[in-house]
Amino acid sequence: MLGRTKEIRNQMLELSDSLDRLQCLHNKYEDKTAYIVAPGPSLRNHNEEKLRDFLSDKFVIGIKQMYDMYADVTDIHLMNFCNYKEYNYNDSTIVSWIVFMQDQPYYLIENDMRCDFMLPLTRNWGGYENTIAGKGDFESLLIENSFERPWGSGIMYESGLPIALYAGCKKIVTIGWDIGVLNEEDKGKKFVRYDHFYADGKDGHKTEYDGVNVIKLPVGGSAGMSYEETKMVIDSTKGLHYFLEENKIELNICSDINPAYEKIKRIEIDV
Repeated sequence: MLGRTKEIRNQMLELSDSLDRLQCLHNKYEDKTAYIVAPGPSLRNHNEEKLRDFLSDKFVIGIKQMYDMYADVTDIHLMNFCNYKEYNYNDSTIVSWIVFMQDQPYYLIENDMRCDFMLPLTRNWGGYENTIAGKGDFESLLIENSFERPWGSGIMYESGLPIALYAGCKKIVTIGWDIGVLNEEDKGKKFVRYDHFYADGKDGHKTEYDGVNVIKLPVGGSAGMSYEETKMVIDSTKGLHYFLEENKIELNICSDINPAYEKIKRIEIDV
């Protein structure tokens, strides 16, 4: 976590509108690499203490449950109402929410939930053909083009990469972003095994509510991935690679199981 983050959050809190608050981030980390830490199973590969120490002076964007382990190094925490749980926030981390149903902003406000700005999801109707991954319109990642966030599918496309780019980062490293594993026998399945670092999934099921890592609320729900959705996101990473390359953005993946496009550089973090 960087010292400037608390200052930026304090600036946000002086404003009332989510768009105005979001604009406080514009190009504020252009001198930094963005480390996006996701809750995929490969996050288990890292020694928690050593990775926390490595990230302590980095610009860290965290997704959901990773915050339980890396709260004190997370600059921006990304949330939505899929696989929800509660967190004990410090007073520096900026919390961003993707809201994809009409009742979700009201639920956040009425329950006084930590939210420094909301990003409304759009194009989340019909089938996967409406997603960024389905359309391949990667210019939609750019928040400069639209405050509303197109359906990804997945929070990495909806707010992870967009916020890193909006913050001005020219290099992005993902840790624990694994997408999913494709097996021939899973073709046509509505849900394939969907693992996280905190729990293994079950074939044919969404993520289970365990009351600790995943809590059931009146809005949102637990998440799952179909074979077709998983394949679509994996296939889309070729277009993602060339879009970022064209815009002089370097993307590195730290994961031993992410099946993304082979030309995206894989790295190991030496900690």
